[in-house]
Amino acid sequence: MCLVDSLEFSPNGRILVSSNVNVVLLWNMRGGAAKALTDANYSDGMNLFTSTVFSPDGRYVAGSKSDGMARIWDARTSQLLRRMKSHGDSLMYPLAFMPDGKGLVTPSLYWDVRSLYTPRCRSHTLDDSRVEEQTPEREFLRNDVRWFHSLSFGLGAHSILQTCQFRVFSFLSISPDGRWVASNAEGPRSVCIWDILNATRQCSLKHDSIIVSVDFSPEGRFLASVDISGALRIWRYSPRCNIV
Repeated sequence: MCLVDSLEFSPNGRILVSSNVNVVLLWNMRGGAAKALTDANYSDGMNLFTSTVFSPDGRYVAGSKSDGMARIWDARTSQLLRRMKSHGDSLMYPLAFMPDGKGLVTPSLYWDVRSLYTPRCRSHTLDDSRVEEQTPEREFLRNDVRWFHSLSFGLGAHSILQTCQFRVFSFLSISPDGRWVASNAEGPRSVCIWDILNATRQCSLKHDSIIVSVDFSPEGRFLASVDISGALRIWRYSPRCNIV
């Protein structure tokens, strides 16, 4: 029995992507047929795919792996296009495309992938041994600007959490306008907000327990965060805030 680590529908709902150990699968929702997205040069079964996402236009699939690399495939041809290398022990578990599809983000790194949309990239056929390995353009750093205010209220911890072993959860969310990244790049009890344009920290939002998930609201005014104890916090912010 194989463990499925992640699932996501394509933007048009016709394809489902899943990750499982050493392979990413694309499932056709009409007939149920599946095709594999693999990286033949890195087939170590000890390294698992942990997150998979579609680009906003559905052209590409990105998958992160516990070996510290992310991969990008052409969703139509199943061709491996890029290996995205991290720096040292940088977190690689969740990942997301920017709203315009031209950037790929993990909790602590940013890659510029706009070259995927050039005609040369989409027409050029590469075997796995010649796939480009791309290092990140930005690694999120710190400063001391603070501009969030919060409301907090408690939710009783779900009983299943009482029997779970503690683990460090990685999380990631990008604001609808593509300006801010929320991640746990500083530790399991902090939500860090990063300015993508200059890769600097804008603030750090604290919880008393390990944070398991964050999400920006669609209209771009609130950020929600929840921790393993069941405490949910809603943070208000201004997208037009002047960052000094």
